[in-house]
Amino acid sequence: MQSRSLRAFLALHQFGTVTAAAQAVHLSPAAVSVQLRNLEEELGVELFVRTGRSILLNDRAHQLLPLARRVLDLESEMASLGNSSRLKGRLALGIITSTLSGGLPDVLKRLGAEHPSLELRITAKRSPDLALQVEAGLLDAAVISMPPPHFSTTLCFHELYTEPLALVMSAKRNFTNVKAALEEYPYIAFDKTTWIGKQIDAFIQDSGVSVRPAMELDSHDAVLSIVRHDIGVTVLPVLKGPARSDGALKFIDLPGLYRTVCLAVRHANNDSRTTQVLVNCFREFGESSPLAK
Repeated sequence: MQSRSLRAFLALHQFGTVTAAAQAVHLSPAAVSVQLRNLEEELGVELFVRTGRSILLNDRAHQLLPLARRVLDLESEMASLGNSSRLKGRLALGIITSTLSGGLPDVLKRLGAEHPSLELRITAKRSPDLALQVEAGLLDAAVISMPPPHFSTTLCFHELYTEPLALVMSAKRNFTNVKAALEEYPYIAFDKTTWIGKQIDAFIQDSGVSVRPAMELDSHDAVLSIVRHDIGVTVLPVLKGPARSDGALKFIDLPGLYRTVCLAVRHANNDSRTTQVLVNCFREFGESSPLAK
């Protein structure tokens, strides 16, 4: 049974349509439809109710859901049985979109070079979305922000590194006081529905600062672009890598505030060799990529 068919099946369950499932598993809608038909043929049972352009899971399909996740977990465990230190097979890895603007692409490049037989498939989204996809079995692991304490999940989290939160302003500004900068200049907010967005908003609320909201954006790069043009100031994590070398920006660290980046995996994969390799690789990146001022 091909893991591609099972991932397409799980994606359809999570996202509800073939088109949305196709986007999640990086296939065309036609290819997803083929994978779903192949799964039915291989199992010898009907799994879907097809009505016009819609496709719904039937009772047999709902019975298959936990089994599909177990098969994918077992597949991952079997891939760790060999004596070779190199990983092989397919790895569906989620990455927070913002980290791809820092030094993380170098880690992915190195991972591919050190494990040439590994087929790495990257999905970039927000942390909450990636966590749900790992839990649903669509991703093997994800590099995400550490979830808030109240977040209910069955996932395991491995802390990788931290990134300080900082007030970010245009190099044209000379603010030295965080409160003054936030109250005197328009505030460019990062998406408050994300975990880091909520953390930043909680800091502002707890500080008693009265910001002047100008806009709220869901892209780390977009926020920084607005700040570079001196339209406002913001609070963001300072990404590992070359972030502070941007001559168009200035940073004031917020003492004691940081984002913790972690690796999220399902319980069944927590002790696998793949998880160990990923944890070691990203932790080494965190230790070797100082936030140069």
